[in-house]
Amino acid sequence: MKDNENELLVKKLYETYSYPNRGIENKEKLLNYVKWVSKIFDKDVTYWNGKTILELGCGTGELANALSFCGANITAIDFSSSSITKAKELAKRMQSKNVNFLEKNILELDLEKEFDVVIALGSLHHTIDAKKGFDIACNHCKTNGIIIIGLYNKYSRFRHRVKRVILFLLAGKNFEKRIIIGQKLFGGDKAKSWLADKYGQVHESYHSINQILSWFKEKNIKFVASKPKFKTPIIDELKWLIKRENAFFVMIGVKQTKN
Repeated sequence: MKDNENELLVKKLYETYSYPNRGIENKEKLLNYVKWVSKIFDKDVTYWNGKTILELGCGTGELANALSFCGANITAIDFSSSSITKAKELAKRMQSKNVNFLEKNILELDLEKEFDVVIALGSLHHTIDAKKGFDIACNHCKTNGIIIIGLYNKYSRFRHRVKRVILFLLAGKNFEKRIIIGQKLFGGDKAKSWLADKYGQVHESYHSINQILSWFKEKNIKFVASKPKFKTPIIDELKWLIKRENAFFVMIGVKQTKN
């Protein structure tokens, strides 16, 4: 029952404050999203040409639209109707081609189709079951295809986790109150959509490098790259905490043939 409540509240938050909703109107600036992802595994924007891509949790469509400029064919889903509307509006303004936005829940997805690349950056940790979301991502990835996931780190996001406890004590699950109190207590002179995602969010999960490596192993995914890079899990993650960085980390793998 709690999971259902949290899922509805997450959906309500993003229906009210679609994210990231940065208002980018320039193709070159949109391409920075693709450049950022590409660099993690030593690729450039030409890598995406001709690729079929599934993006899980596309938000307002910045990355999906940018990938379309690189010659990819994209299916992008999000369970927020307002986010999908804004993503489609962006596609129309930018005259994007070969991008299809669908209003769907990640945890209920079954497209009966496999893709060259499956991307879930910042979305699985807002589902009520991130592992199930990861499994669904893998099920939609072709053999030798690429899986790209970005999650909140269990260790380096510790400071923000403490803030979330304070917000819960003061405002419960009322995301409007959480936003107001969060901004007053912790600051953030940014757009309302950013503040909502930062402080209003009632549900998020936290994950470690070792946990994701175990997910990869279970689904026969070969680890190939990460952002940031690491040598020794937990130790490196604690260093991130001390340095106040990398609360969000990305892991990339290749789906192998079954033994």
